[in-house]
Amino acid sequence: MNDQNPDRGRMSLDDLLKANKAQFDKVFSNQMQASGLLSVDHRPATAADLQSAGMASSETTADDVTAHLNARFGSRWSSEIMEHSNERGSVSVLCKLVVDGVSKMQFGSARANGDTGKALQRAADNALAKCADMFADADLPAPTDAAPSPSRQSPAPGQPQTVATQAAVSGGKLDIVTLDLIENALRNARHEMDAVLFRSAMSPVIREQHDEYPMITDPKGRMIVGQFGSYVPEMLKMKNFDLEPGDVILQSDPFMCGGAISHINDWIILVPVFFQGGLVGFTSMFGHMMDVGGPVPGSMPTAATSIFGEGLRIPPIKLYEGGVLNQAALDLIMTNTRTPEMNYSDLMAILAGCRAGEKRIIELCERFGADTYADACDALLERTERAMRSLIVQNLPTEPKSFEDYVDDDGCGNGPFKMKLTVWREGDHAYFDWTGTAAQAPGPINFYLHEGMFKMFIGVYMIMVFDPQILFNDGFYDLIHVTLPKGSLVQPDFPAALGCRTHTLSRQFDVLGGALSHHAPELATAAGYGSSPHFLFSGRDKDGRDFQLMEILYGGIPGRPIGDGMDGHSWWPLFENIPAEYLETYYPMLIEGYNSVMDTGGPGLHRGGNGIEKVYHLLAEGDVSIHDDRHISQPWGILGGKPGAVSHKWLITKDGEKSPLASKIDNVRVRPGDRIVFCTAGGGGWGDPLERDFGAVRNDVARRLVSPEAARNEYGVVLQGSINGADLSVDRRASEDLREGMRRNRKALPLFDFGERRGTRTG
Repeated sequence: MNDQNPDRGRMSLDDLLKANKAQFDKVFSNQMQASGLLSVDHRPATAADLQSAGMASSETTADDVTAHLNARFGSRWSSEIMEHSNERGSVSVLCKLVVDGVSKMQFGSARANGDTGKALQRAADNALAKCADMFADADLPAPTDAAPSPSRQSPAPGQPQTVATQAAVSGGKLDIVTLDLIENALRNARHEMDAVLFRSAMSPVIREQHDEYPMITDPKGRMIVGQFGSYVPEMLKMKNFDLEPGDVILQSDPFMCGGAISHINDWIILVPVFFQGGLVGFTSMFGHMMDVGGPVPGSMPTAATSIFGEGLRIPPIKLYEGGVLNQAALDLIMTNTRTPEMNYSDLMAILAGCRAGEKRIIELCERFGADTYADACDALLERTERAMRSLIVQNLPTEPKSFEDYVDDDGCGNGPFKMKLTVWREGDHAYFDWTGTAAQAPGPINFYLHEGMFKMFIGVYMIMVFDPQILFNDGFYDLIHVTLPKGSLVQPDFPAALGCRTHTLSRQFDVLGGALSHHAPELATAAGYGSSPHFLFSGRDKDGRDFQLMEILYGGIPGRPIGDGMDGHSWWPLFENIPAEYLETYYPMLIEGYNSVMDTGGPGLHRGGNGIEKVYHLLAEGDVSIHDDRHISQPWGILGGKPGAVSHKWLITKDGEKSPLASKIDNVRVRPGDRIVFCTAGGGGWGDPLERDFGAVRNDVARRLVSPEAARNEYGVVLQGSINGADLSVDRRASEDLREGMRRNRKALPLFDFGERRGTRTG
């Protein structure tokens, strides 16, 4: 039968969007109810609800909502619009109310009546009032503040009555919708800065691996969005610049910016942002340059004993002044690198990324006004502070707790080097004390730790572990107090060498996790691969062209409370691997293998991630440098989990001769046909391996992540059938008997399992 109407039964795009939204609402509601965030009788707003909704769909006004939440929760509450819709002249929103880290969600609705903004505000008030009713006072911790903060006071008579989400109300200018728009615009601007850089840079370390960090700050230099925390005040402290539109500041010396960047390969660009003649903030990025001079290609010599032996240091200078390029300074800088074209491209790409952020800030000021933009920045900082207060109270001990781990060596024959951290809280303020950490190393593993950067590390760690939805910014810095002993591994005196500092940087995450785990080990992770493996290869190819490569490799992520650690993954935010196709296209090499290394992850209820093995088949004569750690000290397990395996490196010559390589070594001469085998460390396990599901162990063996021998010896699982076949199965009776015997004969499980912890001296 012919259908006379070809469009009959065809779903339009609008119909598809509505159908998808209805399905999403159903799934989302079920998930929220299952997790306890929504009440049992909760339902999304129906068409009938929206049709009957009036401008005041809730009997509670915005003023009443603010006053009620202030009176009940003090300054311990925050809120957020999770989603909203505008259909048939009515507005529906889903709001989240957070009190002392406990979340509840509810829908609210209101008739638009020609003013969608006010309707959205009233719908949010309606939803927040419902959320507040869901909280039982007995379920909340005792208040830590008796009076509401000034930002939570009700508006004065005659002022517009608006509720701020996790924010201050600034003279009635900043409402819930405006704050939400500005926040998301800044988030997007930060990612746009990345996108511009990745499309413009030439070096694989930035273009492919994303070794760069963007930031947008307020006029005081406080980071509003970004990754590493604000360094602007320290950067400008060294030199009092008279800033004007068109200025661009460049610098690369860690000792001249308080550790804002941690070695001279990182070049920082800072752009002041002006609107109508006034400074409204800064955009900034720093990225790793392929080479900045010095005795070794790549400018990170493993044998350096001072920063003078590592390459060119750039003090804070104006690269552009009033829009005019300082050509003499640029020429001087580019003369002192082996890769001038690549460095120039990367530098200008970083500047282009900063310009993209600058443009978006100016657009926000044009749209909302500079005062409202400034109010929004303050509100976002305050919101993060409020959230961090709750995290500190919930997750830090009131009694000081200490933890120690070790960096294996400094590349100059010294080590291991102790890293010791003591953690506690006083009220809602947190204290982190590195007293007891080893004195600075003669070699280049020293990490000139910027206090603000470490505060951001703390924030990132706690936010990602306990509440990933919190915005990263500088708002919580006043709550965290850091002690960095002068002349130590984490605060070395000038002119300490810093080129291999990433091993100390990586290890501090293990130490931080260990220190925090004393208070709540069930929420902590084990230790990761705790290093920053680098492979560097330079020389001249068969066509007579010079080449230089630096690649960062990854290892095992630790077992976690929520599941297994990831295999061969990066610790660093947003880092990626360099594709083998890229390496083989632009460098004289073949990648013969890039695999997970079986059994390198620590056994546990949740297995530690495996390290990786990368095999480089080199096709040209040249020199190789290796940077790595965790070749002596194993990544520790927690709560009965076992430690991960250590790292290894080998040189296999064309003739088949195999020799081990040190964890930190330069000038390894290689010839065509030689191979470098680079194996990184695994991650520690979490929880008792004998509690791991039989099926999970079987799947690990089938995927070649765990060997049959380790399945039996570490997990107590007996397998039968072909490892590569579909018939691989668990002998449950034999496995249960084996596990019973293993439990009966073993010692009590320790909180931490350090494995073969060889050496405890401080270096």
